[in-house]
Amino acid sequence: MEVPVFHDLEVFLGEGNGAGPFSRIVHIGPSCGKNAGDGNNGYYEDGGRNQKFYQGVADARTQPTYLASTQPLQVYSSSDFNRDGLELLRRGYSYIGRSAFNAGMNRVSEGQLREQAERVGAQVVLVASQYTHTVSGAVPLTLPTTSTTTASGTATVVGSGGSASIYGSGSATTYGSQTVVIPYSVDRADFAALYFVKTRMNLGLVVVPLEDSVRIRLQTNSGVRVLVVVEGTPAFGADVLPGDVLLQMGDDRVQSREHYSQLVDRYKGQHITLRLDRGGHQVLKEVTLSR
Repeated sequence: MEVPVFHDLEVFLGEGNGAGPFSRIVHIGPSCGKNAGDGNNGYYEDGGRNQKFYQGVADARTQPTYLASTQPLQVYSSSDFNRDGLELLRRGYSYIGRSAFNAGMNRVSEGQLREQAERVGAQVVLVASQYTHTVSGAVPLTLPTTSTTTASGTATVVGSGGSASIYGSGSATTYGSQTVVIPYSVDRADFAALYFVKTRMNLGLVVVPLEDSVRIRLQTNSGVRVLVVVEGTPAFGADVLPGDVLLQMGDDRVQSREHYSQLVDRYKGQHITLRLDRGGHQVLKEVTLSR
């Protein structure tokens, strides 16, 4: 298929200005959506309850377009998921899933991220975190206490045979408890990660639905907008450009993103003509899809 394995690109790719890493993945606030419990890998789940914090493909290695890599996992810190995600798409990577959760900053590690990336077969990960709030409080702690008292004394005994002094001592222990209050303060943050794999592209386009304004301008419901042209692909070599509207492939009008994927499968290995709208002008491109 000629689309990222996980289709919902709009989850993290947007057209806003200055979008930050959480603009599409989480909502920054006092508590971000879901909270990761202590001792659990938030990039995957909370206490084993059905991958609560990961959404996407369970194992990308089972996908027919997956391309194995000999390179080690690459983890990149991102301040802009839109920018960096698009760049990875241009380089031929496909988005397969995401993790998003809120947790104590001292409870999340890169090792947990790498563990989840290996689980889903990711080859590249974009990761970001942002402080949200501090949780403060106090925990009562009850400690045992003991108290020992010692007493001693003397006594004089007088009898017919004379007198004698008696000396004695003893101790008593009392057991109890004492409660003290221990204050604590935990910094929490929103964490987000996007997972990518290298995939085979027959044409090399990432497309999205048309905006209503474009449909009105073109006077048609057909077509898809080219979001990304993947480097080194047939579409790249034919000079298809981001922003072009793909109207027709061969003899078929493109009806939707899903239809585009079907047409790529139908025409793979064939030489066809692409009909595009580029800024109001009709453009034809000849291209041979790879098998």
